[in-house]
Amino acid sequence: MAQITQHRNAKLTLAARRAMARLMLEEDWSVAAADEKGSDVNVASHLLIDVHTQEIDAAVLISNDSDLRLPAQHARSRVPTGTVNPRGRPTARGLRGSPRDGVGGHWWYRLTAEDFFDHQLPNLVGAARKPAAW
Repeated sequence: MAQITQHRNAKLTLAARRAMARLMLEEDWSVAAADEKGSDVNVASHLLIDVHTQEIDAAVLISNDSDLRLPAQHARSRVPTGTVNPRGRPTARGLRGSPRDGVGGHWWYRLTAEDFFDHQLPNLVGAARKPAAW
């Protein structure tokens, strides 16, 4: 995760912020059961809008969907872009590239089970206690 923390001052796309907030707020979710019609179109749209309106100076794309190849390549032509593969499989060919493409400064990371186990909510945060079911 060193590559991710290296870019901690970069702004995330609005779509990435929304996706992360959704995951943090949901108590019970399953990637295997995900059926998100049009989510790749929404991610692509928000990424391109944020890049073209210069709302961001860097982007983090959390996906392994090769349908996002063109928007990811276009984003890399304008801002440094990190691509995080949330699956255990190799990164989709369409999302691969070179750190020097476009404006440069790009990076790729594939999440592992250890990433999730190493970043769990502690049992006690201030006065709040993690629910036992978690």
